[in-house]
Formats: sequence, C-alpha cells, structure tokens
Amino acid sequence: MKIITAIDSMKGSLSSIQANNVIEQVFSSQDISVKKIAIADGGEGTVEAFIENYGGSYQKANVHNLIGEEMQATFGWIEEEKLAIIESADTSGIQFLDGTVATHPSNTNSRGVGETILAALDLGAKKIIVGLGGTATIDGGIGALNALGVEFLDNNHKNIEPFGENLSKIQEVNSANIDQRLNDIELIIASDVTSHLTGTKGAVYMFGTQKGLMKSELDEYEESLKSFQDRVLLGQSTEAGDGAAGGLGFGLRTLLKGKIVSGFSLLVEYSTLIEELNGADLVITGEGKIDDQSLQGKVPVGISRLAKENKIPVIAFVGSVEGNPKSFKKQGLNVVIPIVDKIMSIDQAMKNAKENLTRVAERTKDILFILVDSIN
Repeated sequence: MKIITAIDSMKGSLSSIQANNVIEQVFSSQDISVKKIAIADGGEGTVEAFIENYGGSYQKANVHNLIGEEMQATFGWIEEEKLAIIESADTSGIQFLDGTVATHPSNTNSRGVGETILAALDLGAKKIIVGLGGTATIDGGIGALNALGVEFLDNNHKNIEPFGENLSKIQEVNSANIDQRLNDIELIIASDVTSHLTGTKGAVYMFGTQKGLMKSELDEYEESLKSFQDRVLLGQSTEAGDGAAGGLGFGLRTLLKGKIVSGFSLLVEYSTLIEELNGADLVITGEGKIDDQSLQGKVPVGISRLAKENKIPVIAFVGSVEGNPKSFKKQGLNVVIPIVDKIMSIDQAMKNAKENLTRVAERTKDILFILVDSIN
C-alpha cells in the first residue's frame, strides 16, 4: 500500500515537514510505504517547502516588520537559477497582530516585503517568487513598493507615508525612482486565493476582520482601497489574486509587472507530487483550518482535486473545520477529520498539535485496517 502525505503547515504549531513526519511515523510499516511531500500555497511554509523539495539555502535580510520594528527576514535561495523565494507573511504576517491600535491595518504596511526583495536583488536574483498568504496588512502593496522606490503623492504632489490609512489620499503614483534592477527580473506572485482587490470577496470584505478591521470600518476602508485601485488602474481591469495579502498581489502585478499564479500549483510544479500520485492508494492532506476560503486554492482542496483526477481517496486532518462538508466532497476530499478530540483552548490545541495529530492519525489507521481486514 502506498500513501502520500502532503499536509500544509498548521500556523504557529506544525510545519508541513513536521506534520508529514507524524503521518510517516504512524502509518509506515512493512506493508505500507509513505511518501512525504512538503507543500504550501504561498503562505507560511512556502520557503521551507521549496527548499525541502528542490534544494537551496536559507538567506537572511535586515528589514522591518509591519509596524516598523527591525527584524531579520528569512528567504529561500536557489543559486543555480538565481531564484529567490520570499514569504510576505514573514515580515507582514498575522503573527504580529496583538489587538492594539499599532497593528490595526490603518497603521501597518508591507515595507518588509519590499526590503526582502531588495536583499534578493543584492544576491543577483534573476527570478523572484513572492508568496502572498497569511498576511495582516491591507495596504495595496504600497509599503513594499515604496521600499523599492515607488513614490505615492497627494493632490499637492507631496509624498504620502505608505500606510493603509493613507490609501484614499493617493492622487499620483511616481515610479521614476524605482530600483532599475527590477526591470531585469521575472517576478512571480504566488497567491493562495483568487480574490479581486475590491468587492464582496475582495481584500476588505473577505479578509478584513481577520486582519484587525472592525465590521463598522469595512465600508470606509473599502472605499479607500477602491480609490487607490482607480488611481493605479486608470480604466484597466482587475485580476483574480489582486486581493491576496491585503492587495499586495495587486500592487506587485500592476506596478512591477509581476505575474500572479496559484501558489499551490507553483509548489506542485517544484515537487514530485504528480509523479508520486501514480500508483498511490491514499492521499493524506490537511491544514490548520479548512473553510469556504479553502475552495479558492488552499492546499487540501488543491490536493484533493489532483487526487480525484487519479481516483485516489483523500483524508484531511485539520485543526478546525467550518463550511459545508458537501462542498469539500465535490472537490474530491472524502473525509475531513479534526485533530482536536477533546475540549481545550486554542493555545492548548496549538501547543499540543503534534500529540493531537498523532493520536487522531493512529485512530484513523486502526479504522482503515479494520475495514481492509474485513474486506479481505
């Protein structure tokens, strides 16, 4: 029997590699081989998955986080291809949210992403992949772009500080002083969702509250983002993925000529998943939380779609589940199993994620073996 395990990272608790190791330890036996695939969708764990599957090294850069504090960013580097892999969540992620005014989207930006891009350029990068998942900013990418030399001006032609609260004040975008090395690179924007910048499923209405906006603030913030969108697009159309990472996808696509792709599909391209599906009997996947947003391109749904094409059953182990189970089954995700099997706080669940996953995986293995034995 051949099992493929490709579990996305469970934010703040288990990396993709750690979760896959648990499945290998539980299921491997004389009669079962387990093939591990490190996977991600552009969010947390993207750099690690690339390095695990494709080789390369980890690089450091002195940058700033979403509230301007100095920090060291980590990004992936593949020397042979002059390829850098950057996670926007590393510097602008929801792990920095603390419920204070300082981390409210109005007062934060994606500057650290731009600074990490500069570090990659200093290494001689010819291709840069920027993963967009797991961020806390909603600045349309102006923080990152400003770090790269783009200026945002008000109606008096004065520079505007690149924070979310100033989006509606932008009347002019000046790219004259942008770092010229950007003209010679290929920029790939790896998105974990297909949202447009604005609208009911855009950066504000779809993701704003989880990034710190109150429901009463959504309409006003949406109008600010629309104003910025109009200044940049000048009649052009938006694209799927523009709303990822609080509009960072939009900013990088429109002003740096980046190409938005599915983060999950990109990781699959740089892994052996497609080849390993050949001859597989079961696929095990999962993530921290599965819900309706997962249908936009998150790992478990992406995995289940591929497995469905090959008529392979799929089990997903998740920290929590919301949404209609029938929606997931239509995508080929046969069974969704929460790994928390008793009452505990969120902190306890995250702290004990490895133990929880191990326990539920062992129980699932026992059930599968009972069914197999009864059939035989």
